[in-house]
Amino acid sequence: MLFLQHAFAKEEKKIAYLTFDDGPTLNTPEIVDTLSRYNAKATFFVLEERIKLYPDFIKKIVHNGNSIGLHGISHSEAIYENETSPLEEMKKTEKTLRNLLGSGSKLVRVPFGSGYRLTKAQAEHLTDNGYIIWDWNVDPRDSVGKIVPEKVMGNLRRGLSACNGAPVILLHDRKSTMKLLPVMLEYLIGEGYTLLPINEKQTPITRVLH
Repeated sequence: MLFLQHAFAKEEKKIAYLTFDDGPTLNTPEIVDTLSRYNAKATFFVLEERIKLYPDFIKKIVHNGNSIGLHGISHSEAIYENETSPLEEMKKTEKTLRNLLGSGSKLVRVPFGSGYRLTKAQAEHLTDNGYIIWDWNVDPRDSVGKIVPEKVMGNLRRGLSACNGAPVILLHDRKSTMKLLPVMLEYLIGEGYTLLPINEKQTPITRVLH
């Protein structure tokens, strides 16, 4: 297993990409409002079951200029069950999103990242069907163990320092992250970053299996 970071096109500005996994949740509206207050945009990798549960939150994400990615159906191990199961989950998730918004998304992030259990064959089924697999290169660990804000911020700072290229920051749609988000945004903006959503034309940060 080899981690490959694809080079981004040279940017005139310092760009960072915030990504939020596992939503939408009851925290999503405040996360979106906080992003808007700081003139920041992000990408939300959403679960199919939660799209159906909180359709208005999906609409709010998009209305405020953020992008949507697919995260599967229920974040269970079943997504890795067979060679085509990741593709089947993403297709179903996209269909539910399309029925709600009138358009889908080809951005995908599999649960726990593609380096966890995604096989090369499973990845090829996804990419052969036009899906773009995204991982991350900065992990503040905002969902691991007892969340201590100072530790999360320390992880963020160290991750940014070690990052070669545009940071793609892994966050989660949860209450503790929602509360810490203003501090993160103030820090990132203070460091000169412009926070943009991922789009389908970019080369992804991903893990490749050999």
